[in-house]
Amino acid sequence: MKQKSENKNSRKRVSKWVYRILMLIAACVFAYSAFQLGSIYYANYKEKQETEELKGSIKTVKKNGQEELRSVDFEKLREINPDVIAWIMIPDTDISYAVVQGTDNDYYLSHTVAKESNYAGAIFLDANASADFSDMNSFIYGHSTKHGTMFTNLEMFRDQAFADAHRYVYLFTPDKQYRCPIYSMYSTSYDSDSYLLGNTNSATQGAYLEMVKGLSLFDYGVEASAQDRLITLSTCSYEDGVANERRYLLHAILEEWSGVDER
Repeated sequence: MKQKSENKNSRKRVSKWVYRILMLIAACVFAYSAFQLGSIYYANYKEKQETEELKGSIKTVKKNGQEELRSVDFEKLREINPDVIAWIMIPDTDISYAVVQGTDNDYYLSHTVAKESNYAGAIFLDANASADFSDMNSFIYGHSTKHGTMFTNLEMFRDQAFADAHRYVYLFTPDKQYRCPIYSMYSTSYDSDSYLLGNTNSATQGAYLEMVKGLSLFDYGVEASAQDRLITLSTCSYEDGVANERRYLLHAILEEWSGVDER
């Protein structure tokens, strides 16, 4: 009987230790998850705070019910980061950001305009592109985030009613200002022919324009010639509900604008 009692007590002690270990593991998992969640919320807060501060460098006006970009203080922006080369805005979306250009296409995937480490990154021009947007096709990249910042709102152009009502991308540089008619928008694979970064001459531009117009979800009714330059906005597509190799591309004609409403 004594042996049986000792065995029973021993099993109880082992059970208590197992329970304590399991509780400790659960507590560690909870603490780690809480830390990760807190880090995400803090990163989102810092990103929003920085974006609002940077927007103090721009002026917009309301025209025909839509916001238009009218001026950008590039001196102020370049005091924060000399890599700032432009400001991009699409009315009725959260897309209103400084555009930077780094020495590679990796740094600004995980750093903000203020060069703070942040998973949302920044909006940036391809590192190999001309900073003055003189290439035939200038690629501008941005993340698609779960909290809806950067280029996430490009997916709004999947809706025809929204696309019909929003026909321009505004792009201002230190020297020029552009109101760019949207030419094409669609999803494609990351390695498709749409990513022809070497497309820098008018001999190939005509065929490229014809190709991307044929891929577009909707016909924007915009005419283009082989001499027209493009800006191409690129972000990840989650239309299948998961991260994959799909991308949203929005092409717009780079068209200089005086700031006077000519519509």
